[in-house]
Parts: sequence; structure tokens; C-alpha cells
Amino acid sequence: MRRILLILLAAGSLMLQAATQQVTCLIMDADSSLIYGAKVTNSRSKDTLRTGCDGRVIIDVQSRMKLQVEADGYEARSFRLTPSDKGKTLVLLLKKSPRREYNPGLLYSKRTARTDEVYFMMETSAKSAAHAPMAMGTVAEDAADIGASLYEESATVANAMPSAGQLTAGEVNDFAKWNLWVELRSGELRQHVEEWGINTRERYTVQVKNKQNFPLVGMPVELRAADGQILFSAVTDNTGKAELWGVNGKVLACGDETETARQNIITTFVLDRPCYTPETADVFFVFDATGSMGDELRYLQAEMKDVIARSQSAVEGLHIRTGALVYRDFGDEYLTRIARLSSDINRTQAFIDKQEANGGGDMPEAVPEALLASLRVAGWNAEARARIAFLILDAPCHRDSATLSRLHEAVNEAALMGVRVVPVVCSGVDKSGEMLMRSIALSTNGTSFFLTDDSGIGNPHIKPTTDTLVVEHLNDMLVRTIIEFTRMPACEQQSAWQEEAQQQNPIEQFLPNPTDEPNRPDAPKWALEDVMKVHPNPCDNVCYADILRTVSYLSLADMTGKTICTFDTGSDAPYMVLLPMESLATGVYFLKAYADGRWYTAKIIRK
Repeated sequence: MRRILLILLAAGSLMLQAATQQVTCLIMDADSSLIYGAKVTNSRSKDTLRTGCDGRVIIDVQSRMKLQVEADGYEARSFRLTPSDKGKTLVLLLKKSPRREYNPGLLYSKRTARTDEVYFMMETSAKSAAHAPMAMGTVAEDAADIGASLYEESATVANAMPSAGQLTAGEVNDFAKWNLWVELRSGELRQHVEEWGINTRERYTVQVKNKQNFPLVGMPVELRAADGQILFSAVTDNTGKAELWGVNGKVLACGDETETARQNIITTFVLDRPCYTPETADVFFVFDATGSMGDELRYLQAEMKDVIARSQSAVEGLHIRTGALVYRDFGDEYLTRIARLSSDINRTQAFIDKQEANGGGDMPEAVPEALLASLRVAGWNAEARARIAFLILDAPCHRDSATLSRLHEAVNEAALMGVRVVPVVCSGVDKSGEMLMRSIALSTNGTSFFLTDDSGIGNPHIKPTTDTLVVEHLNDMLVRTIIEFTRMPACEQQSAWQEEAQQQNPIEQFLPNPTDEPNRPDAPKWALEDVMKVHPNPCDNVCYADILRTVSYLSLADMTGKTICTFDTGSDAPYMVLLPMESLATGVYFLKAYADGRWYTAKIIRK
């Protein structure tokens, strides 16, 4: 027994040592393009790796070595690595060759690069040596933008930038309208949902809180099969909730705690952890820069710059980092270009200003590759309160088996990292593309936006299949989403937080109703207290609602509009409903009732 234990300890030591010897190399050019398909050869071992869509390779460094890096259209270069580089991420910069030629037929080979990387924050430190890599350490400081050191920041733009606040859009939050989504997914749009192979059927919702009822953000949660196989992994959001998906899930696990998995019912974990409110959030923009985006790209750039500027003060006391990635397709001038997450909004805005619409040629674009590069290279902060990726595009991805495999990989990886993907659908997307975007949003605990024709800008826009669509300005919508995805109750000064939460917040008017029942124009308008009363409010574990008029629908939603539960409305008014606040974390909730042709909403403060 002792011999076996020693062997296991030795094996563990070797594995740990091997892990610490690894160096992650990003192959890039001076335009911030991540170079895919680059060949990286170890001069000592003669081993060769190729970069994937994220421009990465991971090298085992045992001693001093030289890497030879080659890529189509670039000058080959050599770089020196030493054991002191272990644990770092290095930028290996290639120069474009004078006669740069591209091979449109170059195919991306899935998994040509090793991707078993641990995610950490990275800091840029450019070195002056001509062939020395730029090192990014693992210190817990603001991650600097790679692109800022690779190109000259300039206010010069090819065309005059239009002003922000012109594009219009509507939100489709399928978590708020879950019953409607179930009907669409099983009915007229079933084919469009199933062709992408993303599971949005078997849903498992988890609430994680501490013993004082505060939501615990950033907690890993797993859905497992009966044999222990992990079917899906996710991370709790700012409300302490996570959404998991999987066929025949049997067990939900959070740390050492396990519960029986139940579909469409919130499963609560209560952990012995202190209240923690992270002070940072990451907001990243991923946008299509192919030629078909030419009708709207300049307007989108203006909107994104406005959102970046306004997001800095959107939530008091919250530090927001921003970044951006643009993508085209295989065979274009580049596949992806990136400005990593940074505290300096000027860097992100300068990167966005420089981009132009070009390339493409066919409708599908490199969506999975853009998502994977964003997830692996942007420098996400694992300790952030929220990680949000706005995916702005006008076309879905290709539909071959390899691309679909990468799509599923990207969606699962986003959920695993707690990156909430929020698609912004532009002109040109068809019904199949709409269902893809809504499926991605659901799988990553996000929501989805659709540009509308109300602005008169761009080509015709698809009308998403939903009941009602509230139209607002896109920039206001994006800022509102950042607020919704980052709001948290304060660990200290509870009385002050509760007083603030009771005040009317402008974003609450956009909380979607959970059914396709619109307000009737001729409906009588009752005072809220004539329809329902919630007591006590604020409340703790016990909270009741007195229903004073006949209602045809009654549900409870969180502050993002996500429907938590529905109630039986078969009883004759008046009657009392016990609200399930005991299973929920501290926060703001809304009781929504449909009575006599009109919606009524009561705000509830959960202490």
C-alpha cells in the first residue's frame, strides 16, 4: 500500500511539474491579427505544432530552446524561449512578407494546436529585442491590450463616424418567455433549432447562495449523468444562478454538494461561504467585419464606442474592462483581429475605429472561430462579477460537421467560463440564423437582440418570431444589459441597499412579460393594490401575495426578467399565494399578473 501511495505521489508531482513548464505562445502580426495555420517548430526536439483559430500553441519548456515560426504570407522568424518563461503567455510577432499571398483554399484543421490551457489574466510587457517575444505574466493586474502595442492608435477613420443613438433594436429574452420558446422549439421552428445541434430542451436551473442568503457569483456547477459523466458545466451569474443543459441529467453538483437534477425547477445550494461582491466586470465586443456588414458597420462602431464610454459609470463602484475582436472568414485577409480586455477604453475605441467591412463572399462566416479566439485570448478575469460577450453579426456559421463541432465547443466553453453571449442580429440573417443566435444565448445564460427597421438604417431586418417586441435604441439596450448582468446586493449596508432597490428603476419598464398576451387597448386600468398586495415587503424566507382580482397568469421573475416559477390561477379571487422566496438569494424580484386584459407588476425585495 505504501509503495502504491509513493507511486501516486510521484506521478502527481511529475504532472504538476509538467504543467508548470508550459508556455502559451500567441502568433500575431502588427495589425493585431491572430494567425491561424502557422507552423511552430521546436529546434531542439524538431516537434511541430500548428496554430488554430485562436493563434495559439502551448510549448513544454525544459531548457533554453529556439522556435522557428512560419506562416503563409509572412516572413519566417525565430524566437528564443527559456525556463524563466514558463507559466507565461508570449506574443510572437510575424512580419508580412513583401509579396504576401493568401491561399483561399487553406482549411482550418480542428485541434491542430494543444488547447489544455488554464485561464488566467495576462499583462503585456513588450521587449525591445528584435526576436524576443512579448511576455504576458500571470499577475492579478489589469490585462493590457495586445493590440495597443502592435499598432499606432489613431483617430483617423476612413469614413466619418456617425453619431450614436440611431440604431434601433428589440430584445428577445427566451428565459422570460420560456413557455413560448418551448412551443416554438417543438413546433413551427423545430427544424431550424435542431439543425444546429445545440441542446435547448432539457433545462436545469441552479441557485447558489450562502447561509445569509447572499447570491454567490462565479461558483462552478455541473450537470452529471447517472454514471458520473459530466454533461454540462456552467458558472453562477450576478444573481447566483446558473443554467445547465443536458440529455438525461441525473445529478447537479456544486463543489462537494449534490442534488437530484429536476428540469424547469430551481435547485438551491446553500454553502458556508462569506458574502463576496466582485468589483470588476469584463465587457467584450465580437463583430463581423465582412463586406455584408458595410451597410451598418459604421453605425455599430459609433454605438459600441458610446456603450464603452457609458459602461464605465453604469454601476456605481464597479470597474469595467473592455475589449473587442473582429472576424471575417477563411481565405480573407485575416480570420480574427483582437484588442484584449483592458482598463483603458481609448485602446478599445481606437481598435474599433480602425476596422472596415470587407471580404466574406458567401453568407456563412467564421462565427465559432471568432468565439473560440475571444474566449481563449481576450484575457478574461475569472474573478469578475460578470463576463459579457456581445456577438454582433449578420450571418450564421458554416454547417459542415467540423464547423458544427467547433460551434458546440465554443458554446460549451463559454458556459464553462461563465461568459454570457448576447447576440446582436443585424440585417440579412434568416430564420435559421435567428434560431442559432437564440440557442447560443440560452446555452450561455444570455439574451438576444435584433436590429429593427425603425431606424431606417441598413438593409431589411428579420422580425424575430415572438409575441411582442419593445423597440428601443441599441446603445441604451446594451448599457441596460450591462446593468442587469452586473447588479448585486451589497454585502454591507443592507438597509441602504434595500432603500435603493425599492426606488423605481428606468430599466424595469423593459422587463418582458412571460406570455404572448398583450395589453388590450380597451382594458380597464386598475391600481396595483387593487390587483395584488405583497407582504411583508421587504421579506425574508416567508412572503405572501394577496390576489384581489381574477388573473389569468401569475409568475415570479428575477431582475433580468427571467421567469423563476408560475402559479396556479384557477382559484376565485381573493386568495393568497405563498411565494418561494426561501429558495432564492437576496435581490430584486417581480411578481407579474395578467388581469382584465392588462399586465401588472409588483416589485419584491428579498432580504
